Amino acid sequence: MNICGIICEYNPFHNGHLLHIEKTKKELDCAVVCVMSGNYVQRGSLALLRKNARAEAAILSGADVVIELPLPWTISTAERFAHGAVSVFNALGTITHLSFGAETSDTATLKKAAEILCDNAFDSRIMNYYEDGISYAAAREKAMYEISSAFAELLKSPNNILGIEYLKVLIKLKSNILPFSIPRSGAEHDSTAHSSNIASASFIREKASSGADISQFLPTSSREIYERESRCGHTLISKSDIDRAILISLKTLTADDFLRYGDVSEGLQHRLFEAVAKCNTLDAAIEYAKTKRYTHARIRRCFLNAFLGVENHLCREDVPYARILAFNDRGRDILKLSKKASKIPIITKPASIKKEDEKLYKLFALESRADDIYSLFMKNPVEQGRTFKDSPIKL
Repeated sequence: MNICGIICEYNPFHNGHLLHIEKTKKELDCAVVCVMSGNYVQRGSLALLRKNARAEAAILSGADVVIELPLPWTISTAERFAHGAVSVFNALGTITHLSFGAETSDTATLKKAAEILCDNAFDSRIMNYYEDGISYAAAREKAMYEISSAFAELLKSPNNILGIEYLKVLIKLKSNILPFSIPRSGAEHDSTAHSSNIASASFIREKASSGADISQFLPTSSREIYERESRCGHTLISKSDIDRAILISLKTLTADDFLRYGDVSEGLQHRLFEAVAKCNTLDAAIEYAKTKRYTHARIRRCFLNAFLGVENHLCREDVPYARILAFNDRGRDILKLSKKASKIPIITKPASIKKEDEKLYKLFALESRADDIYSLFMKNPVEQGRTFKDSPIKL
């Protein structure tokens, strides 16, 4: 049986995501296992809906298992985000394919670009431009132009970039998982354009935050879950209130404190500290700290990592466990196979995690604290400490 992995955030699960799952299952005749961000997402913000609801929407829309990507990898660079998710699939021992959306369906070309980026000699080319004070992504793109303008053009598109990052990890891990690229349909990533029923997740979130109706962009099951979560008060309070709470917390940190946390490199801590000290909104602090080298997204992640206490070293290794959020009947069979083949623990009963397993317990405890904080940002917070209690959703 083919079992295909999909790396996702589903923030929220929309019609484009449904189309991706349907195309993957049609082309590969496969089951689908997702590794999904939890309550926080890679752009450095809180997810629109809590992870349990998004996992449920994914299962009801065609996925068979949803696994949570732990927090340190979720709110890290694209490279570390990709490494964390792909390392989970590789460790399971049952994943045969990896499906991802891209601006091109030419997987072979994406793989060639990934192979160039994996060459250690290419790093020196990047550093030649990085020393000019531009961002790492911009330096990498310029360095790639020295080799191939066609490959460099690939690095201008966000979905291509993520796809190439996934391929890099497969190469470095010498994985047997086969990549499968599906051309992105409808609106581009972060685009404000949309068709009658397909739009980017960022456009949908913007509409949702303004109170507009987003139902046309969501599959039926996802729309019903969104409406249920709204009725229960399990949606977030205003962005301004969330940002204010984060900024208040950040104002208690010193510059040296910032250096301990994810995405903060030597020297950046002083800029972050100064921005927080001088600004009275989080958006203003992000704008103050931003430079050509340090993008908005990176600064947002720095602040969120510091707020949640996610230390720099945590995402530099493979993910040490696979925490299951949801599954269906076919997913149950996949989990049985995976438990026999997996190189990492598959967690379906969080209460079974013991303090004696120090590394795993500390990471899970960090996740639990972050989930409790997320809950407090809901209009109607759920019970604290649920991360150590909740079993996966069975559908």
